[in-house]
Amino acid sequence: MKVSARASVRDALRLRAAALDLLGGRQPDWSGLDASSAGTWDVFLRTERCALALKARIAAAERAVPDHVETASTRELQRILSARGQLLRIGQLAAAHGIPAIVLKGGVAALISPAPVDVQDVDVLARPLQAERLAGLLDEEGFLGTGPVGTAHVAQRISPNAVQIEVHFALNDIEVTDGMWNHARPLDGAAGLSRLGAADHLWHLLVHTVVTHPHRRGALRDVLLAGEALRDCSPVELKDVEGRIAIHPLSQTLDELLDMARDLRDGLPVRDRFRRDAAANYLLRGPLGWLGFSRFWTPAFVTALFAQLGGPVGRRAEWALACHRPQWSSPWGFAARLELRSPRIGRWSRTAVRITRLIVVRMAAWPVAMAARRLAS
Repeated sequence: MKVSARASVRDALRLRAAALDLLGGRQPDWSGLDASSAGTWDVFLRTERCALALKARIAAAERAVPDHVETASTRELQRILSARGQLLRIGQLAAAHGIPAIVLKGGVAALISPAPVDVQDVDVLARPLQAERLAGLLDEEGFLGTGPVGTAHVAQRISPNAVQIEVHFALNDIEVTDGMWNHARPLDGAAGLSRLGAADHLWHLLVHTVVTHPHRRGALRDVLLAGEALRDCSPVELKDVEGRIAIHPLSQTLDELLDMARDLRDGLPVRDRFRRDAAANYLLRGPLGWLGFSRFWTPAFVTALFAQLGGPVGRRAEWALACHRPQWSSPWGFAARLELRSPRIGRWSRTAVRITRLIVVRMAAWPVAMAARRLAS
């Protein structure tokens, strides 16, 4: 019988449940892995980004690796190898010019872990006065700057057929302190590069997933990465992270991600605390994929959707951000010119547009959030 190529959110959730069992070292419901359509596999693997880990577990169970997993794992491995090459190149430049550089997030696993995870880009942190210098050195090596300067990194650097590079001078949602620099440790086998201390590394991973990119809450790739970081933490360092979580406004969500990573690492039965978030992602990539991408609307819509799923704390933070006075000029030409000619009117106009957009996207996101809750039930 011919298998449908259409994506099913319910089947993708069954794939996720089977993957959690498999990645935790338990026997999954193999029928969930064997009977899913090509479209469902595509949506699942693009959301969870865990094909390489899945392939290893399926092969260890002496079962045939599905073609979809094989293809996706090959792409992930290519990106990991590209990231390694890019980071070693950065390390050579940093060492030659005396620039301290810290590798962030998945780049650490790409360099030193026996079980690395997928990476879309590589992130390195330099001190604010040295980030532009490091980016300039990359330009001299043939890299090209692309895109705008972010709130925490200079313009991305790209080279053909390689993952892109982001040189950070700050971290989103985390203050970079002298203590973080002092706790950084050299990376074995990667001259010129360091990594954050174990507690800071785990904390950054948790905050990056829960706060900075809420649509990635509970993605299996990020749960695996957090579990890897947990292994590196001593009891004292873990207690430090738990103390930071306890005083954070999103403490419950951060705790849930940490607990899920711990259970997966220890091979315990994993309660899927982010099933609704996964369902929403599957909806956006599957049945609602036809909506496409808009620079103006899509980020706001996704933020509103996951704020609704995340509860009242996230919604209040979203509203406060919309009302907050902007600290940088508008990326839109007309608005930027208006701000130059009349700063007060320009700022009021931008705030009014953001609030109006938030109201509209909240109304649009509400039925999607309801559907995600229903599918995840």
